[in-house]
Amino acid sequence: MKLNTLILIIAALAITLSSCKKTKTQLEEDTDAIKSYLAANGINATELSNVFYQTITEGTGEQCALGDTVAIKYQASTTENPTNIFAKNEGNKATIYFLPVMLGGTANGETPIYGLQIGLTTMKEGGKSRFYIPSSYAYGASKISTDSIQYANLIYEVELCEIIRRDKKH
Repeated sequence: MKLNTLILIIAALAITLSSCKKTKTQLEEDTDAIKSYLAANGINATELSNVFYQTITEGTGEQCALGDTVAIKYQASTTENPTNIFAKNEGNKATIYFLPVMLGGTANGETPIYGLQIGLTTMKEGGKSRFYIPSSYAYGASKISTDSIQYANLIYEVELCEIIRRDKKH
């Protein structure tokens, strides 16, 4: 009897311990995957709030900030297939975005994805940067086009053409 009881206790303890295993959040998995991608490709990037960025060309104009309306040129791909551009400006026209006063906020008009909101605040007018954005800060589970970018970590190459309007003082 004592042996059976001991076996039951050990089995119950094993089940309890296995169910306590900590799992990573989607954001943690995304961030780890981006870090691995950067390391595997010898890319040096700076991290800001789980968005990684490289300054390609330092701008000479004003620093971008939340509350600004900006004109940008961009192209977007995924870390899984960086040569396949799934989104970009039409022709050579810049796209106008409003950056909400609070990160992640929305406003009337087009608001960029959360990761791009973070990234744009690292730029100066006239600058070019590359952003590595976790899927959690992009489209997550959403299917936004015929391209399958669900849970895809994104690469955005952005040129900040102009800060059109400032809604707050810096």
